[in-house]
Amino acid sequence: MKVFHQLHESLRNYIVIVSISLIVLAILVLYWQDLSILANEALQSEAVSHILLVPLLATFLIYQKRELAKASLALERLRTETQTLASSEIIGISVFLSALLIYWYGSYTFYPLEYHLASLVVFLIGTILMLFNIRMLKALIFPILFLLFLIPPPSFAIFTTGGELGNFSAQASYTIVKILGIPITLSSEYGPPTLIVGNTLEGPLKFAVDLSCSGIYSLMQFITFATFLVYVVRGSITRRIALFPIGFTMLTILNIIRISTIAMIAYQFGEAIAMTIFHTFSGLLQISIGILLLLLIAEKLLHLRIFPDIKTITSCNKCNDPSKNNGIFCISCGKLLKGVQIKLPKKFWIKITTLLLFCYLATLTIQAPVFAFTQKLMVVTPNLGASTETFPQIPSYKLIFLYRYLDFEKISRQDATLLYAYLSLNASSPDVYVLIGVAGSISNLHSWEVCLYTWQTARGYPPLLDVLEDRDTEIMQNPSIAAKYFVFQHPDNYTQVTLYWYQKALFKTGLTNEAKFTRISLIIFTKNQTDYPQYEQQLLSIGRYIVEYWEPIKTQSLLSLGIPTMQVLLGSMVLFAAIIQTTQFAKEWKRKTTNLKIFEMLASPEEKLLYHTIKQVNQKTKPSTQDVASAYEKASGKAPDLNELADRLNTLEENGMIKADIINILDHPKLVWKP
Repeated sequence: MKVFHQLHESLRNYIVIVSISLIVLAILVLYWQDLSILANEALQSEAVSHILLVPLLATFLIYQKRELAKASLALERLRTETQTLASSEIIGISVFLSALLIYWYGSYTFYPLEYHLASLVVFLIGTILMLFNIRMLKALIFPILFLLFLIPPPSFAIFTTGGELGNFSAQASYTIVKILGIPITLSSEYGPPTLIVGNTLEGPLKFAVDLSCSGIYSLMQFITFATFLVYVVRGSITRRIALFPIGFTMLTILNIIRISTIAMIAYQFGEAIAMTIFHTFSGLLQISIGILLLLLIAEKLLHLRIFPDIKTITSCNKCNDPSKNNGIFCISCGKLLKGVQIKLPKKFWIKITTLLLFCYLATLTIQAPVFAFTQKLMVVTPNLGASTETFPQIPSYKLIFLYRYLDFEKISRQDATLLYAYLSLNASSPDVYVLIGVAGSISNLHSWEVCLYTWQTARGYPPLLDVLEDRDTEIMQNPSIAAKYFVFQHPDNYTQVTLYWYQKALFKTGLTNEAKFTRISLIIFTKNQTDYPQYEQQLLSIGRYIVEYWEPIKTQSLLSLGIPTMQVLLGSMVLFAAIIQTTQFAKEWKRKTTNLKIFEMLASPEEKLLYHTIKQVNQKTKPSTQDVASAYEKASGKAPDLNELADRLNTLEENGMIKADIINILDHPKLVWKP
């Protein structure tokens, strides 16, 4: 029993950490599948590698707000009112239901992972309101919103920005190396801008400034870190925001220097040293130097304080004197006392237990897979062949395997890229080609729009195609599988009608069975630009044959069946919360007005002077108890006893005349009084 008592006391000492840990557990219960996919992407794809920074930086931001969080809990414990807490609970439940609806809706779109991660932020906001109060949400709102960086950026944005950066960097590097007298030419014959270094022992060396060399990945890491830095540094908002354009310019210059250096090293020492030694570590070196320079610029040039000046945080000699402080906040300066134990109410443990149970039930019942997982084993042989058992036999079609794109696999870093064909046995129906890509990362399974349209326009070239139609469609409901219907006119005077979607499948790649991401594309070619609408149903029909053949794992969608009920419940709770807030505001206003009339008639001159002193001081600043005492001394001519003054202030608050509040001074809470 003694051990359990010590454990209980330890948990009370770290109550904020314990409560945050339980909230994190609720997140993992509901979002484990999404977060595991996200971690896999971040480890395998440079495009989203910045996501690895987000949990670390968000944890630091929450740690930085720990005193404010404790103070918000402490202030609620001091209050006797419960209606404000009840209204925040109702609002929190409404926001929580909104998160589930976003989660559910996203599962029926072509971008389920993005919607699920967006719902995570809404989920946290609702959870904080349900478990705590609005003051706690204000303290933690930035760390919560910072988690939006977990959402992978859209592919078109990465390719567009990366293409423009790559063109600019290639042009600038070419000019620099040319000025230095090194024989070099710039060509776009091979797709991305390519620097060709001549007069070497190995012959002309080609260095393509593709997406990975454009600096876009370093830019994503910089934006994540700069947003964090802008929030934590101290100084004017204008100077803090100035870090973004300064850092962007600095990173672009560093990337130009990096590309130029690779070309010069290749000219002097050969391609092997340039690519295997310098190129391998230059990206990490670039972002490291960039962050270091950004910190120096923030402190030395913009005079921003990275670490707060503790001297600016007012203190008093009563803070460390237990004989003069028997509460939670210092009776004089209003600071949160060190070593104070804050006990969470029993209601919190009931709510967090209910939340965990509800999240667990949601994972068992909600129809919201990130990517439908097939139970069927697909075979991809390590040689050039592939089994036709991967896809089903469909009436009126003959299934054949055509070939494997080995060159494209190397370029896109896919495990397999295979082309099949459903040859129509009916002369009136066209053949349907099936292109399947297999990879360990979703990022390596590029969309058709990005490859054929966005990447071209990003590099300043006209698009390779004329888009005729681009929209989402559904091919299965349980589980939800959304596909993209994409039709374009090719310059070679043919129209390609494409239906493609993503799934997870268990593949046998040699001796092992591995879960891989797949992109299945159904393609029809036609010479007539106007007859493509008639082929949509044909592709949807074949698509349904394939997903059913793959036997995706299905769930008993109890929560999905109750979505309309949940929507009605959400609307009712929002209306109920609005009524509660309005009623509470009217009740408090009426109570305060009545008490003021009684106060003006029955209060003593000292009490009236105290109330008017608080109102007067609040016109200039938010006063602590000591500030009120100083102002009262000037008005009355005599110094009040702080303990008696604190009792009077508490009495005025109980009657609704004034209100205790928490203000933030360099992430340190301070108790103040306001009318």
